[in-house]
Amino acid sequence: MVRRRVVFSGTGCVLLVPLILITLSVWPWPDSDLTNSTGMRFRCIPAGEFQMGARPDDEGAEPDERPQHRVVLSRSFLLGQFEVSQGEYRRVMGRNPSWFRAGEDGQKRLGWWTDPDDLPVEMVSWYDAVEFCERLTSLTEEVAAGRRYRLPTEAEWEYACRAGTVTRFSFGNQFRAAAANMDKVHDHPLPRGSYPPNAFGLFDMHGNVLEWCSDWHSPEYYARSPVTDPRGPEHPDADDHVLRGGGWAFPAASCAFRDRISTLLKGASHGFRVVCEVQLL
Repeated sequence: MVRRRVVFSGTGCVLLVPLILITLSVWPWPDSDLTNSTGMRFRCIPAGEFQMGARPDDEGAEPDERPQHRVVLSRSFLLGQFEVSQGEYRRVMGRNPSWFRAGEDGQKRLGWWTDPDDLPVEMVSWYDAVEFCERLTSLTEEVAAGRRYRLPTEAEWEYACRAGTVTRFSFGNQFRAAAANMDKVHDHPLPRGSYPPNAFGLFDMHGNVLEWCSDWHSPEYYARSPVTDPRGPEHPDADDHVLRGGGWAFPAASCAFRDRISTLLKGASHGFRVVCEVQLL
């Protein structure tokens, strides 16, 4: 069964293709708290506190996911309801680097009904993601509205992913193929809205593509992280930034899962979502 948001009247449909019966389910999209000039949707994530990192009884956790520690986020923030799509990236940057874009080899893996513009952008480095934030911030309409964009911190990302839960995944302690596109359930990313959102109304916090965070990576950082609004180590151990959430080609990634690669590297499972900050004019 393929779950995908589609634009049809009614609540769902059955699409027949040769030899295959595919049921398409429509997941309701929670309202956005802000929609910017490019159509990107954002949800307001409330201030609060949580236990960051892997639980002591999580046998599948990596050493850099420990120790679990208390984190307080002192301010609410606006986080992208979806990962940045190919269409959004192209409209802001004037190019689309994705391996799964129209006309590339990756498109051959997609269903004929899939619009690549609705897939998350991938093949982006950390620098590419930061440049996207800078260019989006500089758009005339965004300047006039007093909005600026950045990558989320690791703490913001995990807090938003958990959405008040304390389980390994935001949907429970066990991975379910019906809940997220990871663990090679599919051999490609899926359009946004293909799976149900979490309790904060965010889609694909688990799976689809890994998401860049603003933080440098350090395997020892959790042991000395400040409690309030941590922003990652000031001096990294290597030229690595953190990615979160897992991806379509990766094993099932928990809320606490941390990946890291060089700031310059990119892959067909590497994407991002952004934070919007509204400045008083």
